[in-house]
Amino acid sequence: MPEHSTVTAAPRPLGSALLALAATLLLAGSATAQPPQSAKPGPGSPVAPAPPDAPPVAADPAGQGAPRRIGNPYDAYDQGSFDQALQGFVDQQVERPEDPAVAFNIGSAQYKLKDYDQAERYFANAALSGDPKLREQALYNLGNVAYRQGKLDQAVERYKSALELDPDDQDAKFNLEFVRDEIRRRNEEAQKRQQEQNQQQQNQSQDQQNQDQQNQDQQGQQGQDQQNQDQQNQDQQNQDQQDQGQDQQNQDQQGQQQDQQQGQQGQDSDRDGLPDQAETQAQNPTDPNNPDSDGDGLS
Repeated sequence: MPEHSTVTAAPRPLGSALLALAATLLLAGSATAQPPQSAKPGPGSPVAPAPPDAPPVAADPAGQGAPRRIGNPYDAYDQGSFDQALQGFVDQQVERPEDPAVAFNIGSAQYKLKDYDQAERYFANAALSGDPKLREQALYNLGNVAYRQGKLDQAVERYKSALELDPDDQDAKFNLEFVRDEIRRRNEEAQKRQQEQNQQQQNQSQDQQNQDQQNQDQQGQQGQDQQNQDQQNQDQQNQDQQDQGQDQQNQDQQGQQQDQQQGQQGQDSDRDGLPDQAETQAQNPTDPNNPDSDGDGLS
């Protein structure tokens, strides 16, 4: 059976997914920018032999049933049947457990199935290969995995490691700059959110201070009003007491005048049995019936 001359499911198809994403975002600001094309593994890439073709599956007369099985995992990968490709590569690993190329292919299938933790595990295994080209491709894919996991700083370091092995890797250069720009963008957004949050907290603090000052002013005004009311009540009370004292004084003076008048009305200076007031009010002070016995000119 013929064998594949290159490792299918190489990192570049995986890289193209990230590159396509980068192009979507970056082309919005430039009509002339073009993403680098995905590269195929060059000569010297490890060779992973394909298993024999599986016998054809009998056709389902109803036209339904289980999906058609693709015996060759490389063909399955190319046709998008990544679960079948994964199973085929796992079967290969049973025969060649130490082969980093097989680990690389398993990682590629896991990546396509979006099992990024497992993809990272197998790409890391492949990155230990003694073949510089395979190591570079594995590191490149580890950068893609880190990006998918949201580990942008780690993605930068892995792309840089890939470029140390192959400085001419244009895809790695593109993705490195894309992720760096993404980090800067996120940092700027985080800084902006922090500034907005600080401004909001500052505004809330100022509002609280204004409210506290307003409450304090209101309490002070209420206290002043209460003090004024208390003073007014005290003044009114003092005025009432003063008025009562004046009334009492007037009443006492009036009583004294009444007593004096009563005393004058009852005074009998000549002791003739007639009060002086009666004598002075007599029509005839020289009335013989009212002799002036006291010598005051009044009878």
